[in-house]
Formats: sequence, C-alpha cells, structure tokens
Amino acid sequence: MAIRTIGWVVGLAVVGGALSAEAMADAGTFNIYNPLGVYVGAGLGRATLNDAQFDESGDFFHHFDGQPLGWNAVVGIRPIPFLGAEAEYIDFGDTHAGAGPAFTAGGFSQQFLGGEVHDRAAAVFAVGYLPLPIPWIEPFGKLGFGQIWQHSSFGGNFNEEQVSGSETTHPSGTAYGGGLQFHFQQLAVRAQYERISGNRSFGGWDNPSLLSVGVNWTF
Repeated sequence: MAIRTIGWVVGLAVVGGALSAEAMADAGTFNIYNPLGVYVGAGLGRATLNDAQFDESGDFFHHFDGQPLGWNAVVGIRPIPFLGAEAEYIDFGDTHAGAGPAFTAGGFSQQFLGGEVHDRAAAVFAVGYLPLPIPWIEPFGKLGFGQIWQHSSFGGNFNEEQVSGSETTHPSGTAYGGGLQFHFQQLAVRAQYERISGNRSFGGWDNPSLLSVGVNWTF
C-alpha cells in the first residue's frame, strides 16, 4: 500500500510540476521580493525504524524493525545559489512488533506480547547544491542536527504476571541527507534521503530515516 502511495505521489508531483511550468510560461510567474530565497515544502515516503527497547526494570528487551509511511514539512532559505538552510519536521510513522516466543527463566514463564514505536523529529540543516550545466537539475547534500521524540509501549508476561508500560525518550544527534531536485521556475520536485543518528538514551537507541518525494515552492 505504501509503495503504491509513493508511486502516486511521484506521478502527481511530476505531472503537477510540468503543468505549473507550462502555465507560468504562458501567464507569467507571480514573483514577490524574496532576497533570502524563502521556500516551503512537504514530502511523503517510506521511513525506516530500527530501534532497540527495554522496559524500565530491564525485564524485557525487544528489537523493532519497520518501514512505515512517513512525511515531512520544511521551511528553507537559499540566499545564494549553492548554499541554503532548512528547518524541518519529520514524522517517521509508527511500527508494531508482535509477540515473541515464550521461555522459562527462574522457573517462571516469560514472554514479550507485543509493542509499538512512533518516531517524530525536528531538525535543522545546512544545504549545499552542486551546480550542473543543466540548471533545472540540482543534486544537493544536507548536514545538521536533529532532536527525536520517540514514544514506545509494550506488554508481556513476566514471572507469570501480566505487565505493560510505555516510555518517551528524546535522543538527539547528527542529521544528514541528500538527493536530487528538479526546478520548474518557482516549483521544485525533490527526491531525497535523510537520517538522524540519535545518541543512546535510556531505553535504547534510535536512527530513523526517510526516503521521500516532495515539492517545494519558492516565494
């Protein structure tokens, strides 16, 4: 389902960009005074969550792997052609883990019965653009800092008793990414990969990423 959604987004973005470019060429582009090159944008794509979680007493350990649907929203500036900056909100989506195998420890039955992890983040980036002879194609790279908000919950049997819990952690670390964007005057269609290397926090570690397609509009 997510792959089909991404395919539709790519198709609509490209068609919309082409139509917008044609319309602006015919009617003239509405330009405002924008010396900083301010732009806004949003994207949709496939996230990857790869996280290890404990409960507070250390009774359970489980690994969460998932590729849910994620999205982002961005505000940026580009005062010079080869350098800019962005502030971004990223929702990496949520992933679920099913029950693990039952086992016996200390003469008691133990079993992880399932859980959920949801990652969101705010990040700031410096963005560098590589000039090419074809001006409407722009490779770019981005480097900065990100703060993750992660909420996880779990349940299980511990010493033959039902237990459950949840926790929220705030790992932070280096944020980086890159991709390719196609310019149609004020509209840009962007395909990019970005990741936040969250430092180890109580409860586990977190390094979510997002591969997305989106559009930006420069005022």
